[in-house]
Amino acid sequence: MIPINLIRQYHFCPRIVYYNLLTNIKPTYPKHVQLGSDYHTLQNKLIKHRRFKKLNINYKTIITEKYLEDEDLGLNGIVDLAFLCADEVVPIEFKFIEKKPSFSNILQVIAYGLLLEKAYNLPFKKAFIIYSNNIKFYKIDDIVKYKTSLFKTIKEINTIVDLGILPDSSANEHKCSQCEYLNFCDDRL
Repeated sequence: MIPINLIRQYHFCPRIVYYNLLTNIKPTYPKHVQLGSDYHTLQNKLIKHRRFKKLNINYKTIITEKYLEDEDLGLNGIVDLAFLCADEVVPIEFKFIEKKPSFSNILQVIAYGLLLEKAYNLPFKKAFIIYSNNIKFYKIDDIVKYKTSLFKTIKEINTIVDLGILPDSSANEHKCSQCEYLNFCDDRL
């Protein structure tokens, strides 16, 4: 099974997938990873006091920090937040970022949407990424457009796992300097 967080990581650098899934190397995480973890912890505490009115979702139930997996999709992960509505399920991803979410952030929340859709037998028509201390949110409602890219990414990750060969990377010095596997990827810098 592919952990959903590796979908985002794959687009940062495919070698992270290799090191994460095919080696026993214990990474040294940069400081921003802890900041992101602290941000998620804070969001989980604040959820109890929020109504999320700005998202304009008529929900029945809120799901938080729920582990999901699906053998057919070959994915697993813990969804940050989801709204169960009468006629749909809406995934929400929290990101400790200041600018508009990246393509890989969008694919990550789409993957959670697919797992939620199967787990709750409700269609998944839109998703949101909440960022910048909850001041901003990004709505994704062209789900079909992103599903194709997500399935392509899943296939590419599975190829890395099946072949067991360290993939090429187009990561630049800026990306490499942030990477938890920098000390093991010595051909990059």
